[in-house]
Amino acid sequence: MAAAVSLPPISSKNSNTKTTKYLSPPHSAEIKHIRLQLDPLRLHEPARTKLSTLETQRIMIVFDDLVRKIELVEYLPIIVNNMDLFKNILDQNTVAEIDRHNRLKAAYESGHSLKSISNMLMSQQQTEKAAYHYYIQQSIRNILRDILHKNRFDIIKETLSSNDLLPPQKEVMKILKTLRESAMERFLTTPNEEREKVEELTNLNDRLISNERVIRKLEKELNDAIQERDTEVGK
Repeated sequence: MAAAVSLPPISSKNSNTKTTKYLSPPHSAEIKHIRLQLDPLRLHEPARTKLSTLETQRIMIVFDDLVRKIELVEYLPIIVNNMDLFKNILDQNTVAEIDRHNRLKAAYESGHSLKSISNMLMSQQQTEKAAYHYYIQQSIRNILRDILHKNRFDIIKETLSSNDLLPPQKEVMKILKTLRESAMERFLTTPNEEREKVEELTNLNDRLISNERVIRKLEKELNDAIQERDTEVGK
């Protein structure tokens, strides 16, 4: 709430009788109590805490799966270079798939030829480089599928974090997580809650505009009073 400003008494040099002038406070009706919140978009938290439809549940499952896969792709080189930390976390099939991926990647980087894909090259007229890319992509998909299917993502992340191996979060991950929060809030919000939120935001904006007008008026009155005081003192 804006506060009234009181100025010290003003003495007149031209009269034996001292006159006192004060800045009159604005009318109370002009000053409205405004309750500000840190995030106006969260004026009303959704009453629901769980998704109520299969469609929204499936959307969030797919979204969460995408985020985990992107994170795992970032973790994969660290896992390969620190396999001793994960030998008791990953099963033999996943470890074997990671080993095959690592050998495939090393062969590609060293320029070795892949005889096993000669038929593919001839039938689809693909270059050997394109074939390498295809096999590496399939290898990554297989690794991600194994880890997620066996619910090893959380323990892998915890292991990386406890050993200070967790890579810094990229900007795209921050954006995706923010998008997830927005989508979840939107799915949990009912139509009535959405209308109430819009009305509250509109009212908040109106109160802010009114408050700015009161502040400008007070500033003008203060400046006028200071100028008047300076004029009286200068006489």
